[in-house]
Amino acid sequence: MYYSDAYNSLPSLRSAASLIDDTYGVVLLHKHFHIKDVERLVECRHSSTAWKVGKEMDVVPQYQGVIAPRSFRLYNSAAVPYEFAYSTKEPHFNVTFETGALKMLENIALDQIFGLRHLDEHDPSLSVKITEGKTNIMMDRGSIPESELIEALWIFSNNEDNRCHCREHCWPTKDGHDKDHSCG
Repeated sequence: MYYSDAYNSLPSLRSAASLIDDTYGVVLLHKHFHIKDVERLVECRHSSTAWKVGKEMDVVPQYQGVIAPRSFRLYNSAAVPYEFAYSTKEPHFNVTFETGALKMLENIALDQIFGLRHLDEHDPSLSVKITEGKTNIMMDRGSIPESELIEALWIFSNNEDNRCHCREHCWPTKDGHDKDHSCG
């Protein structure tokens, strides 16, 4: 049944835009390469690689800062970090929001497809991620042809081009090609 109030009760475009919170984005769950049990994928200054950190707490003091969660997924019914960032200050997380949003994804059977990304140090000018060996590097948009990119991060902000793309590459091996077509 149609109700005109379903439309008329919507906020104006300007009011709706003011409600956008760009603290988190929605991320396509994927890996770039395998890591060891004692490693974490840690981003530092627009590059990320595996750091030996171990399985301690989510936030780990390191050098003059901390290694803190950056990306979260629902794993064993809990919001669990799977990618991290090095920062000089510890970020603040909304655990209630993270868990609720991830549980909502679970309720509609999307928890194995999408996760959440904390955007504390997100640079929208670097929106293309490439993988060289076991290092991910964020690059300027236009560095790679659009036809080779897969959208992997959606950010709800007033910037219409605020998203991240990954490039998939088929790595040749002596037996043909790598069966793991992760970002590269």
